[in-house]
Amino acid sequence: MDQENGLEPDPRHNSRRDTHVRRWGAVYVLLVLFIGSWLGQFFSQLSEFRSEQEEHNQAFAWPDFFTAFFSSTFENWQSEWLQLVFQAILLLGAKHLIFRVDAEDMERIEAKVDKINRHLEDQARIAKG
Repeated sequence: MDQENGLEPDPRHNSRRDTHVRRWGAVYVLLVLFIGSWLGQFFSQLSEFRSEQEEHNQAFAWPDFFTAFFSSTFENWQSEWLQLVFQAILLLGAKHLIFRVDAEDMERIEAKVDKINRHLEDQARIAKG
């Protein structure tokens, strides 16, 4: 692709291509943390809800539990996880739009440096012989 744009191939041997995981890895890490914390909340709240039902000599009812669970979930999401995950997705997704000009400028600079290097190499060959 670089040669199509007039750029020399990247001479660094240790450079890595951008992969999907490298671009979106932070989102996946946050998603795993989110799901893990939500499962932790589910089981701890389930235990607490069952204890309260037993204390009041009431039968456990899933609909009542899910009402309480989703209520507390939405309170947490409002203040913490939902905002954090949304911001991460928004920033990582928008960086390609925001920094596109910077990337294009870097490509132009790289093309100019490659051209200067070729010119200097040609001048060195002419001087030698």
